[in-house]
Amino acid sequence: MTGNIREDKKTNKWLYTIELGFDENGKRKRKVKRGFKNKTEARKAMAIAIADFYQNEPTSMDTKEFNNVNETVQATESDKCEGLTLGEYLDYWLLTYVETSTAYNTFLGYERMIRVHIKPELGNILLSKLKPRDIQDYYTRKVRTDNTLDGNEDDSRLSAQSVKHHHRVLSKALSDAVDLEFIEKNVVKKVKPPKVQKIKTITYTSIELELLLNNAIANEVYGPIIYSGAYTGARLGELRALTWEDVDFKNKKMFINKTAYDVRRRGVKIKYTTKHGERHIVMGKKLINFLKDHKRKSDDTKKVIGKSFNPNNLVFCNSVGNDVHPSELRLAYKKAVAQAELPVSRFHDLRHTHATILLQANVHPKIVSERLGHSKIGITLDLYSHVIPSLQDEAADMFDLAFDDK
Repeated sequence: MTGNIREDKKTNKWLYTIELGFDENGKRKRKVKRGFKNKTEARKAMAIAIADFYQNEPTSMDTKEFNNVNETVQATESDKCEGLTLGEYLDYWLLTYVETSTAYNTFLGYERMIRVHIKPELGNILLSKLKPRDIQDYYTRKVRTDNTLDGNEDDSRLSAQSVKHHHRVLSKALSDAVDLEFIEKNVVKKVKPPKVQKIKTITYTSIELELLLNNAIANEVYGPIIYSGAYTGARLGELRALTWEDVDFKNKKMFINKTAYDVRRRGVKIKYTTKHGERHIVMGKKLINFLKDHKRKSDDTKKVIGKSFNPNNLVFCNSVGNDVHPSELRLAYKKAVAQAELPVSRFHDLRHTHATILLQANVHPKIVSERLGHSKIGITLDLYSHVIPSLQDEAADMFDLAFDDK
């Protein structure tokens, strides 16, 4: 069974067509439903129609619409479900659960994962015939043998962490299939996901970081966001979303209340954090002076180019005033690291360096946690437990000194 969706040029409405094979006379059988406002509505309706057909439970549609189907399919309910492929079920699951129950960006991530990776290799297997070994073999084929930092995300082979994410999504999808009575058991529960080797984080000393930043700021476009990332420990998405209204020079505060993320074919989107997730980062003199100079240069550029430059008043933008693109920033950061002759790291490692330098300077972990935006101090302590042992010796020495002074 296959289906397709298209726009009706006469009515400007959307319709779906489900191919039901051929009758005993060799005549093609199909089901057409028209009148949907948009493509998404048509896709959802088609997915439900296909699922209802396989389950023989046309409760969401007029029973008369399925009369022809029921006349040609003389089988039990379990037999009908056996005709549903994993790919068809996942399409149904995406539209009836994921799109309606998760954030839009999550839906896009799941949709791409299923479309690009899972369906091409497992999509044609009948849902009822899917075996644990099918899933296990899929993981083996998919997982990449190396853990390089710059792996191509479009490569058919993925990191162990990515494949483990596939495992979680498949497990959830098939658990829902059990609840919906498509299948009796979730075979993914018998499969072991690949073991994830924790990515080694690279942190720099204050001297190394200064060397990196001296090279980074030579790039007037991406130097400012690299510099600010090091001095605040803020996440990339938070820095990309930062506007000048969020920077209070007088009170030395940078307010973090939103994050930027990329949506395929829709550009950059902004998501505001919950009130509980909002925070401010106190800025030091060096960062304040750096950002004041950066703002002056940005304002001068706007005077030359006009209002079309940086219309969203972003703190960090590219040379024409648009959002910073992660891939371009990644190249600029990589170049600065190479010029400084430092161990290879990621932009996100600046966040780890920021936290490590503060903890080594005996800043209370609670303060570090607040600057990083962790929901609990325990997260900070777990992430930077490697720093804590070195502080234990200092604590013991400080305790001794307290008695020596007497």
